Amino acid sequence: MTDKTLNTRSKSKALLSLHSWSGIVLGMLLFAVIFTGSVAVVSDEIGEWSNSNAHQQLMLSSNMDATIKHLAKRTPAEYLDEITVYESHRQQLVYFFHTHRQNPSGAMDDYGIQYLVTPDGEIAQQKEGFGSDIYAEDDANALSRFLVAIHTELHIPAPWGLILTGILGLAMLIAAVSGFMMHRHLFTDIFTIRKQRDGQALKRDSHTVAGTWSIPFAILLAFTGSFFSFATAFGLPAMAVVAFGGDQEAMMHTLVGEAENQSKAPQESVNLDMMIADSVERQSSVPSFITLSHWGTESASLLVFFMPDKGNVGYEQLVYNASNGDFVEYKPLVGTVPSAGSAILSLIYPIHFGTFAGLFSKIIWISLGVAACYVTVTGLQLYAYRNEKHESSWRWFSRFNVWGFFGLPLCSLSSAVGFFISGAAGANQSYWTPMAFIIAAALISLLSVSIRNVLTLKQLLLSANGVFCLALPIFRFSHSDVGPIYAIQHNMHALMFVDLSLIAMATWCFYCVFKGEKFRQTQSTQQPAMPVSTREIAK
Repeated sequence: MTDKTLNTRSKSKALLSLHSWSGIVLGMLLFAVIFTGSVAVVSDEIGEWSNSNAHQQLMLSSNMDATIKHLAKRTPAEYLDEITVYESHRQQLVYFFHTHRQNPSGAMDDYGIQYLVTPDGEIAQQKEGFGSDIYAEDDANALSRFLVAIHTELHIPAPWGLILTGILGLAMLIAAVSGFMMHRHLFTDIFTIRKQRDGQALKRDSHTVAGTWSIPFAILLAFTGSFFSFATAFGLPAMAVVAFGGDQEAMMHTLVGEAENQSKAPQESVNLDMMIADSVERQSSVPSFITLSHWGTESASLLVFFMPDKGNVGYEQLVYNASNGDFVEYKPLVGTVPSAGSAILSLIYPIHFGTFAGLFSKIIWISLGVAACYVTVTGLQLYAYRNEKHESSWRWFSRFNVWGFFGLPLCSLSSAVGFFISGAAGANQSYWTPMAFIIAAALISLLSVSIRNVLTLKQLLLSANGVFCLALPIFRFSHSDVGPIYAIQHNMHALMFVDLSLIAMATWCFYCVFKGEKFRQTQSTQQPAMPVSTREIAK
């Protein structure tokens, strides 16, 4: 054997070791981030579905100018620095009059009064406090907010949750790159799935094919996800310390391109609705939110923000001079002049969450996320197969895999059940949504250590997932009386998409349960019986 051959084998072994350990050490957490990320892609749709509402484009149909003037009269002058307006998932416009203060954690935050206003201009609710606290108590976003928070920081206190998800992103990047380098026959690996004697596909080949197809997607998501986590946990705080001497407010003024000292001389601002109508005509879409700065002064300005959607890859920000209504500029996401950094930053969000082509691109992103989940699942199952060949019902790594792979989706579904039940009972949905997740996690953990047979545990958790998937559309309907016919008549695409997805997932779960029971019965009649670990990996 030549030195060149030995060197090649040594490199291949090192790559395999790097690939395996990057997935094994953080495999379950990586699965959690990928799975919740696939859910977070449709967080807006989940928000609409959980409230059985669709956006009514209230910014175009409401008299926002009159509402702003009415609310400004009853709001303390110190909160008139900025006004943010957006449409909630419960067919209300949210007006947040605020200034900027340091919250108890030491971070700069918005502080002021939030008004929830109905389409006819009536104030439904009023709250005063820090913006982060008010948002955390918003029941309309309780479910979507919770699911996104699991993905972004695993519900670990800042900044540790962001740091951990950033590390997981790097682990995913290492696994993807090393997996790519391992496949010398890349194009063959993309299409080759061999069969076992019983006709079942080899899980190793399935793992290879799914992983090879999803490598570009995995690299893309791993990089952008790590960027989000580390930029938030380290980048902005470090910038404030190094470049601005710790002055976070001065840093934010520089990043958004707003002068710190502006004239506060009183001057009536022009009609807000006219400027919004002009921005909608320029963009041919509805803004996600607007921000009014120094309203009612000669330095008043309006920023209209459009999320990337339906062909628009980057964010769009339109700035108006609110003292005369003139359009000023298309503002970069960061700074005052167009730059490569601002352009790249505006692309990261739509690339990471797949929002650039509406629901169509999101479905593609979810599909690729599911493929990445499958790669993680099969990779850990292969490791369990190689290292647990002895016959034992207490195969801890296999049990751990079942607990995570089938338990996390069940916990997520349980959080949705908690959202609907607490809403029907008039309880705090922002509290009971995560609490339902925790209760489900405790029960699943108890079952995982109580049920000795791993296959039985898997079948039970799969069945529970199927039952919950079928139950959620029923819970949603009983909570709102919005059925499929009404949804079709009113073009509630998000609601129909989530309902149909849940029904499809329930069908898949019950099919897997049926297939598993049939496989178990078939193997029980064969002599000699196949080892438990072999049976599980064959399935």
